[in-house]
Amino acid sequence: MNDDQRFIDNGDGAVTDRKSGLMWTRTDTMNDMEKWVNYMECLDYVRGLNEKKFAGYDDWRLPTRDELSTLYDECCSQKDKFGKTIRISECFAPGGGFSMVAQLVSGRPRTWVFNLRDGQYSQPDGLWTISESARAVRAVNKSV
Repeated sequence: MNDDQRFIDNGDGAVTDRKSGLMWTRTDTMNDMEKWVNYMECLDYVRGLNEKKFAGYDDWRLPTRDELSTLYDECCSQKDKFGKTIRISECFAPGGGFSMVAQLVSGRPRTWVFNLRDGQYSQPDGLWTISESARAVRAVNKSV
């Protein structure tokens, strides 16, 4: 599958990844809230999407650690809020954050953060003191 066919802008604020079977929000918290957010704000953001049935769905969530990396592609080039290059499809809105928060690590009060500039993970201390961005995801039928 060509990269230009992999990500599909659904035209409703969501982008479908035909390779992974995931649907992502086209924007992230940096686009929508214009600020870095902590983990609780990330959860509130996703809850708000579900309450308003964003793009017609109410099963949005934060991505897992492994799901985060499916967005990263060295061949893609997009600009983040600060005008620096992030490696994400042009189907996603420009001007977002360069880092994304994952779900909590199972059984631990910790999370992973994925950097869209360099494709690296970090695991910062303090869920309430982190300053990152978040992008919601949901699973879709693999035969998209």
